[in-house]
Amino acid sequence: MSCADGVVRSIVLERRSAFDPESTDLAALSWTYRALNVLHVRTSPSFIRRELLFEEGDCYDDFLVDESERLLDAYGFLATARITATEDAGGGKTVLVETQDEWSTKVDVGVTYDAALNLEKFEVTEENFLGQGVFAEFTHRERRETRAQSLSLATPRLFGRSDASVEWGRDRPGHFFHQFVRYPFVGEAGRYSVRQGYSRGTTYFSYSTDQSAAYSQVLVPAFRDLVELSFARRFGEPGRSWITGVTLSRDVIRFPGPAEVAYGIDFDALEPYPGQLPLPVQRQLSASAATRLSVHLGTRRYRYQEYTGIDGLRDRMLVSLGLYGGVSVGRGFGWLTPSDVPALDDWFGRLHGSFGAPIGSSLLHGGVTVESRRDGGAWQDVLMDADLVAWLRTDALPAHTVFLRASVAGGSRVALPFQLSLGGREGVRSLPEDRFPGGRLARLVVEDRIVFPWPRPGTADLGLTLFADVGRVWPGDVPYAVDSGWQAGVGAGLRIGLPSRTRNVWRMDVAVPAGPSTGGPVVRVTFELNRLRNGFLTGDVLRSRRYNLGAEHF
Repeated sequence: MSCADGVVRSIVLERRSAFDPESTDLAALSWTYRALNVLHVRTSPSFIRRELLFEEGDCYDDFLVDESERLLDAYGFLATARITATEDAGGGKTVLVETQDEWSTKVDVGVTYDAALNLEKFEVTEENFLGQGVFAEFTHRERRETRAQSLSLATPRLFGRSDASVEWGRDRPGHFFHQFVRYPFVGEAGRYSVRQGYSRGTTYFSYSTDQSAAYSQVLVPAFRDLVELSFARRFGEPGRSWITGVTLSRDVIRFPGPAEVAYGIDFDALEPYPGQLPLPVQRQLSASAATRLSVHLGTRRYRYQEYTGIDGLRDRMLVSLGLYGGVSVGRGFGWLTPSDVPALDDWFGRLHGSFGAPIGSSLLHGGVTVESRRDGGAWQDVLMDADLVAWLRTDALPAHTVFLRASVAGGSRVALPFQLSLGGREGVRSLPEDRFPGGRLARLVVEDRIVFPWPRPGTADLGLTLFADVGRVWPGDVPYAVDSGWQAGVGAGLRIGLPSRTRNVWRMDVAVPAGPSTGGPVVRVTFELNRLRNGFLTGDVLRSRRYNLGAEHF
């Protein structure tokens, strides 16, 4: 066999643990790092080798090496992954695979400060059990209307490269169960993808009244039973491909119990809704069932480039540059649906597009998603959100990154619970949670993210953020909605990453109103929210979507 670039003679693994004791001059911290490394099980050689798209004896291929590096980089329990190759004396290649783990065994008490001290979660998690990438977790989450306990288990290695997960738990209004198996496209080299999922459970949807009533929240129990089976095929060259797919699903939505109300931020003493629900709320409580057949068509035009400090302070990340565009259309039928729930007979569609573009050392990213359905001759359940995001850098100020995010979102004629909010940690941060509910939203975020040169790189990461938020909501046809006018806030905070180059960054921010709203400072302690790895979207829109599946999910 003739190999133009030589043969892979050997693959050398260099696996580093989560902490580097030599990175600090502090004896106590160095000793702590060593002790934690003893307790930590490094990612196993067998797991790393199974992720590689090549092995000893294969012809060396730059594309397969780059794709293997990207597959490893995608795992959250790896802080870094890098693959390099050198020529040996015989003209072959020695491939060096370097990885460094994140700390994977966690007991997270989840204390935040968000207008008040909150114990939002208690989690016992192992993200990389025995170094095999198996995720196991017990979680107690408690934030506003949510009080849930759950057990979950996930593996990226079921029957080869299939991802599988299962979660069981209970929220305030009832139990929930989620199960998912996915054989994804393997990097840019894979040609086939299969998905199967089942989700069933009851949660509360909480409407904010924004002080327009004696109670602060109206809570509606919503039950959903969703089954999905999908298949997709990819055509074309790596990095320049077309995706076709088909999905068969069955979706049942019920509202099984009466609405309740909460006063202030006390969600432990819920009371029955006093009287009859207002018509805007009733219009969003339409039980429905449908078996749906949908087809997907998408195209990817991607290449990948390494950036430092995009999501964190000094973390390394492979970023997709190029564009994606996709469309999904389908038909809903009343087949195999419960007799006690109205069956839908409709057409529906979904559009999604995103791009990433380098501007010198800076980065520009954008995305938009729109969905709707046509029933009875009219368009309904129209939901849209879009973001334009930039990380601006200059060699003259290497410690600074100016982060910009412009977002718009909205909904119209929605027959499922839907409401946007301008306030809160993911809105204008100087406003309390759920302040200014509405049906359409626009928001601009500006941050100057500064990385300090101390402590010594390798020990920990520390930075300062100066930020400003501007936003507005309009009423639309949403319950309890208002026209907020333009609201603004400014603030500053610390960003902390431990150990150095971690992808997980804590933020401690103080924000004060700068517009017409009044109020004192709002203190928030959270993880970094604006993360490219998590995607940019509006959470209030996501929770109300009927069709959260497109060609980009395969």
